[in-house]
Amino acid sequence: MSLFKRNSAAVSITETKPSIQHAENANEDGSPRASKEKDVQPAAVTGCDGQIVDEETAKYLDSSIVIDAETNTQIKRMAIDKGTLAASSVMGIQTDNKLHGQQYALLGTILYIGILIGELPVNQLIQRVRVAKFLGSIIICWGILVCCHAACHDWSSLMAVRFLLGLCEAGVQPCLMTLTAMYYRRVEHPTIISYWYCQQGVQLMVSGLLSFALLHIKRGPVKSWQALFILCGGLSICWGTAVLLFLPDSPMKAKCWDDERKTLILERLRVNEQGVQNRHFKSEHLRETLKDPVVWTYLVLQLASFIIVGGLAVFANIIVKGLGFTTYQTQLLNLAQGAWSILIYIGSAWMARSLNQTILIMIAFMTVALIGTIVLDVVPVTHHTAAGLLIAFYLANCCIVSGNLLWSLVTRNIAGQTKKTTVFTLMFVAFALGNIIGPQVFRSTDSPRYHNAFAGHIALYAFFIVMSIVLRILLMRRNSQRKTALAAADGSTPPAEDAVIGNHRDAFSDLTDLQNTQAFLYMY
Repeated sequence: MSLFKRNSAAVSITETKPSIQHAENANEDGSPRASKEKDVQPAAVTGCDGQIVDEETAKYLDSSIVIDAETNTQIKRMAIDKGTLAASSVMGIQTDNKLHGQQYALLGTILYIGILIGELPVNQLIQRVRVAKFLGSIIICWGILVCCHAACHDWSSLMAVRFLLGLCEAGVQPCLMTLTAMYYRRVEHPTIISYWYCQQGVQLMVSGLLSFALLHIKRGPVKSWQALFILCGGLSICWGTAVLLFLPDSPMKAKCWDDERKTLILERLRVNEQGVQNRHFKSEHLRETLKDPVVWTYLVLQLASFIIVGGLAVFANIIVKGLGFTTYQTQLLNLAQGAWSILIYIGSAWMARSLNQTILIMIAFMTVALIGTIVLDVVPVTHHTAAGLLIAFYLANCCIVSGNLLWSLVTRNIAGQTKKTTVFTLMFVAFALGNIIGPQVFRSTDSPRYHNAFAGHIALYAFFIVMSIVLRILLMRRNSQRKTALAAADGSTPPAEDAVIGNHRDAFSDLTDLQNTQAFLYMY
């Protein structure tokens, strides 16, 4: 079986035995740099004329990469732990801890203040440490803190635990993003990221069933909401230990593959034009990031979307119960909401990949969410309208696809390790700020309909749609300029919109997307 396709001739890597250097040990021009033996790790040769793994081998590699299962499980664990606050909101945590006014909303906000404070130092650490080991340690600490919620008996202690929980979460998603980018091609990112966002839907279903079961605890030293935190936290500790012991830090560190297969894994990533991992900080990448209007458009979209999503996540059960449903019904309805979340995550990813139109699909789903929000805001609650308003609430939850689709745009369209790390940091800062602001939009004086909050969401949807159109125009213009310039240089006709340019010679040279004008095209 041929393992590579190179210049239309089948070549076996076992016959050619190429010199293998890690991308982080390359010079600025992409040529291998001499390094100590301990620093050398298997990777594809830089400067090759576009080695591409053949289709049969690519299918084998897809089946052998287990990082997606690891990230899916961690997202599910993290989502369940975070969802415990929303689930416990109707299980007695507010009464037992004497919460009043905006104190419950502040419990949702303080988590993201911790994330905001932790983002910069944690993202700098990720570029310098063993990612999987760092992730496993964070998950164990996370689980311990989730268990600590059960020991809290007032607002102050809950705030302290939630803040520390935020510091832990600051490192979880950046680690998962980094690991995903190490293993998967750009074209696969919408599907992969959507798969692990689907775990939030699984979270709603699992936490709904757990909450419904634990609500039947009527007596004893442990109350139902306390049992929920202890159970979820304990499972996270077990999972963190498994991640610490078994998850590889990169394709080059995976013990299940020999050097040949490690090289194949990196060869399938050559087309990304993003490299794999480079631990050298480059100040020019930082300057480029801060001057790039596309980056700032991503950040504005991230902030707007998570003001909406963050508020709905914290107040979902309260909103549903306010439509006239009982506590037991509200918890069971999480099953329907979770299934709906999974459906729209997978559906949006499938449409984005099939039609190759990520931004247009994102706009379509946000328009549906806008319609659902308008219905929630203007239709009064009666016995006859409760079911219709519940459907409108589910339609409003279409806004969640902005997370997976926007992140898939970022991971595919940002190249250069320092630039990528910086953009990830800024994106998570915007994510944290959105989730800080989001719960505060829901004022206790507006409960249970929250008309003012939904009016604010309507304005944010309109803003998001306009900025999405701006982003698409910016990316289309950059692609057009690059193709026109290349055509003028060799006197040919500009390539088609979806054509691949270049030979991937600089794929592992740690060039940014703006520097790599010969081969990098934006995906939108």
